[in-house]
Amino acid sequence: MTDINPVFLHQQSAIQSTPKPDSNNPFNLVRVNTAEEVGAIAKKEIGSMPYRIATAGYSAPPGGYEEPTKQFLKNLDLELGTRSTAFVTSPTADKGSIDAITSEVSGLNKGKIFYTTAEDYVGYIDPKNFPDTIDTVAYSNLQKYVLPTKEEYSKATAEASNVFVATGGRNATVSDFVNAIKKGNKAIVLVNPAIDKPSWGTERNRVENASKYLYDQLQAFAKGEKLPHPEVEGLNAEFMKNNKNKLNNLVKVITLPDSEASTLRNAAKEAASFIR
Repeated sequence: MTDINPVFLHQQSAIQSTPKPDSNNPFNLVRVNTAEEVGAIAKKEIGSMPYRIATAGYSAPPGGYEEPTKQFLKNLDLELGTRSTAFVTSPTADKGSIDAITSEVSGLNKGKIFYTTAEDYVGYIDPKNFPDTIDTVAYSNLQKYVLPTKEEYSKATAEASNVFVATGGRNATVSDFVNAIKKGNKAIVLVNPAIDKPSWGTERNRVENASKYLYDQLQAFAKGEKLPHPEVEGLNAEFMKNNKNKLNNLVKVITLPDSEASTLRNAAKEAASFIR
């Protein structure tokens, strides 16, 4: 007699059931308990795509962020092949946010985008704040997998993907980067000088531009220097030492000299070449 793992049964139930949005669940939310469950569901939904890209960035976009980020991701999608690429992001798709940008790039096609988030963020889902380019009916028809904590959600993002792209953001981007490296995913860190945010904000004592922050920390570590910014989300000298080979082989930092269309195309080509 074979023992049946109850977690596996829960995973299979979530994968096989296809609930539709209704008045009690307008956003088609599916509660799951662990990152591993989300990974199993993602394998079913987008696992056929060779490149499964988790994106991270700003929820409220600063100046100079939205359009260059959108064009870079569109170009990256084209370079890797639109039929070979899927995206992983959060369903909190306020206009200009990384979640909205990723949703727009995906076209909200089933098998092209995978949504996951944390319970604390569900209250921020508001279609009234979405850009006009997002079809709210298509959006609602897509299942969205909700984890109980922010920490488990960050791990789930790594489990659902095999590529990570940092486009800015704050502490959450750093957490996603750490989990991506732990899993062995390739990571692109896109540094856009047009974003007028420092790496670290002393007033709020937090990361203000995660791409710059990651670049600064990685550069200092590579040079054997003291890390210039405070530790957040487990990104410290010990983590870097323990994951030195992964950081050397899996991470590509791309700094944009400007936001011209040709620059963004070339940056996407460089990123795609590294990812392949």
